[in-house]
Amino acid sequence: MIPIARWAPSDGLVLEPNALDAAKETARNLALTAGPGAGKTEMLAQRADFLLRTATCRYPRRILAISFKIDAAQNLRARVRRRCGADLGARLDSYTFHAFAKRLIDQFRPVLKGANALDPDYSIGQRRVQRTSITFADMVPLAQTIIENSRIARNAVRQTYSHVFLDEFQDCTADQYALITACFGGSTCLLTAVGDTKQSIMGWAGALEGIFQTFADDFTAHPLNLYQNFRSAPTLRRMQNAMVRVMDPLAALDDADIVGNEGSIAILNFADDEEEAEGIAARVQQLADNDGVSLSEIAILVSKQQQLYCQKLIAAFDACGIAYREEDATQNLASEPAARLISALTKSV
Repeated sequence: MIPIARWAPSDGLVLEPNALDAAKETARNLALTAGPGAGKTEMLAQRADFLLRTATCRYPRRILAISFKIDAAQNLRARVRRRCGADLGARLDSYTFHAFAKRLIDQFRPVLKGANALDPDYSIGQRRVQRTSITFADMVPLAQTIIENSRIARNAVRQTYSHVFLDEFQDCTADQYALITACFGGSTCLLTAVGDTKQSIMGWAGALEGIFQTFADDFTAHPLNLYQNFRSAPTLRRMQNAMVRVMDPLAALDDADIVGNEGSIAILNFADDEEEAEGIAARVQQLADNDGVSLSEIAILVSKQQQLYCQKLIAAFDACGIAYREEDATQNLASEPAARLISALTKSV
């Protein structure tokens, strides 16, 4: 074990100031928002490393991490073991919401009474059969019922875990949030919720609107934002960092910490949108024909209403015979008839 003052991110990684503050937090719940590429999972791994290697998470208590996907849960578990070793890493339990719920049901099944009672050899199937089978959708509500009706179960969970990580929290549903609140609301456990408020993809499945604000209010969580995008080239990251220095000075990195010269930024001026469209089309054609850049590797970003603002650009592409794809049209899952049908059927059940 090492003193808190001597801890530094493992593997020589440099965390941006807010990520470092989040990793080393010892007294407050945290509501941490970040965009794609900001290293949310790595921050959680470093936080686990800090909690375990400094004994802030005191033995024999453990860390609970809950993710929405199996691969995300496995990824975090593997990262923590790489950061702090197998012995300490074994004190992190990384589950999906449903795996955590099933664990509670299996451990405290006798708490379930009446219509919710289950036999020891119950199964999970397509439909609910009293005592013998439950559905996937039953698991989280039944786990919540156990925690709410059994002080022994509730205390067991709270005494097992001193810290809780909630990954991809923007996709949290009402049932899942109710389970978290039942387990840890009003307890001394410290919760760290991490996610991207602009990237919720589970609205059709019941993800709660404004979940981060709800969590911040219910758990008195301190809000933090991560700004760096580690998927960007260093030149772009330095531009982002300059913007952060204006918006949130204490969250900015030293430019010396952003190593490398890859990437370029240029500002092009045009007389009007028609000249702009012709100039962009010519540049794309040059990249494809002369520089060997695949069209699939070229992206044009528009701040809003692409179908309105890009009409002349699309016309210029068509005139030059440049193949393109409108992502707004192809990736708007909610606009697809099949998606609307599934959503309607789900809501009607």
